[in-house]
Amino acid sequence: MAQTTILAAGKTAGTSSDVTVAPGDVVKIGLFVTGTDAVPDRLALAVLEDTPGADNVIGQLDAGTPSLVVQGPGTYRVARPAIPSMVNVGVYAESD
Repeated sequence: MAQTTILAAGKTAGTSSDVTVAPGDVVKIGLFVTGTDAVPDRLALAVLEDTPGADNVIGQLDAGTPSLVVQGPGTYRVARPAIPSMVNVGVYAESD
C-alpha cells in the first residue's frame, strides 16, 4: 500500500492537496499526530468532494473517526481548522 502525506502536521488552518480517485478505486484518508499526543476530542476536519461549484462535505475526521474510505471516481481534499492546542495534526491518504 502506498501512503502519502497530503497535509503536513501543524496547527494552522489549511487544506490538503487533492486526492484523485479513479473509477472503481478505493482510498483511505486519515488523521495523524506528531509525537505521542492524541487527536484532540473537539477537533473535526471536513472531508470535501470537489464539484463544479462549491465543494460538498461528505464526512469528517475526528478522534472517533480518524479515517474514512472514499471510492472513485472523484477528487477529494480535507480542510483543517486552526488548532488551539499543542497537538500538530496532519492528514494522509493510503491506497493499494
